[in-house]
Amino acid sequence: MAKRNQCPRAGFSLVELLVAVLFIGILMAGMANVFKSSVNTMATSSEGISSNRRNRMSIDLLYDDLNIAGLYITDLVNLPPLSSANPALYILPNVAVVGAGSDDPQTADQLFFYLDQPLSFEGTLVGTGGGVGTNTARSASQLVMAQAASTAGADNVYTVDCGNTAYASMVQAGYSVVIKDSWEILAIQGTPTVAGTKVTFTLGTSPTVAMTGSGPSDGPSRSSHILNSAVLFYQPAQVVCYSVQMKQFDPQNATGIPCLVRDQGTYGAAGFVAVPALQTLVTENVAGFKVYLSANSGQGWAGLNAAYSGAPGYGSAGYPSSAGLSAGWTNGVQADLNIQLTAAGRPNFTTTTGNPNWFRDIPTLVRLDITTRTATKRSEYSATPLTTVAYRNFTQSLVMVPRHSGLTMN
Repeated sequence: MAKRNQCPRAGFSLVELLVAVLFIGILMAGMANVFKSSVNTMATSSEGISSNRRNRMSIDLLYDDLNIAGLYITDLVNLPPLSSANPALYILPNVAVVGAGSDDPQTADQLFFYLDQPLSFEGTLVGTGGGVGTNTARSASQLVMAQAASTAGADNVYTVDCGNTAYASMVQAGYSVVIKDSWEILAIQGTPTVAGTKVTFTLGTSPTVAMTGSGPSDGPSRSSHILNSAVLFYQPAQVVCYSVQMKQFDPQNATGIPCLVRDQGTYGAAGFVAVPALQTLVTENVAGFKVYLSANSGQGWAGLNAAYSGAPGYGSAGYPSSAGLSAGWTNGVQADLNIQLTAAGRPNFTTTTGNPNWFRDIPTLVRLDITTRTATKRSEYSATPLTTVAYRNFTQSLVMVPRHSGLTMN
């Protein structure tokens, strides 16, 4: 019987195994670097897209809001008697951001403007005198003819179908009502009653009639109104303020996040007072908010540092950290705006001083620069990536003439 050849089993030597492990380690390290680079690229791209999206959303909101700045519904003929201490539109430049950390914007502009704030719907008049389908409320002239006093609940109660329960719930005490068959302005007194899509309210004295000098001052309507007439609701004499504020949205960030915030409050001659319940967050991670004005078609921008050499305001030296209206607006932005008007040689409007409603008389370009930053610091955004991390900023601008700017009333 032939003997089978006995051969040793084939295998790797220790040296070969070590070499293989070395090459696999090098390959894995390369793959890890590629993976890390891909993840970082995706993260930075996502953060950039997010910042640009926030900028666009902010610009859209500001565009819509500025287009109703200077909207005077209460009186379509006469300008509201505003105070120079709280004009129709003004800017406070370089106001300190309270509570800002070392990485946050230290100053930002504040933008203020006046308007009658309409609600986002129109209703239909479906009843007066307290009943749907009835039209029994007597007007002021009818009461005079009858030599009778108005009867509570019979002559000053109106019902409007808003078409939506959520819309009906938006109507609040102190709001004003426009019945568009005669464009009469009425004021809501007390809390309205909502039943489905319909809201019933009592007429009363406008809470701002003593301040504005216009608006309803008694309960009865001046004229009889036609059922199914269109009805508009609005908040009279409102002031809106855009500013940068620190908000505690991140529990791991004790300082807070800089956010662009929209505040609103009823007009007061002494100055702006915000109503906390009306505050709206526009966007977060804001690195800068600047506002500039131009009355000469963009040839110069009031509010822009070094806008005018030798200006009596702050144009040549840069605007100060504004502590109030006189420092930043009167002696700063407004002073430069007046220089533009004087240079333009317009016969009717050579200054904004002494005219708190100047925004309605003078066509004005408004420029807004909004800068947002990434949510996270990264070495890729730093000038010294090997040793430090930083945010990346994205700026978007809006240049527009608001719809009611230059729309004179007399």
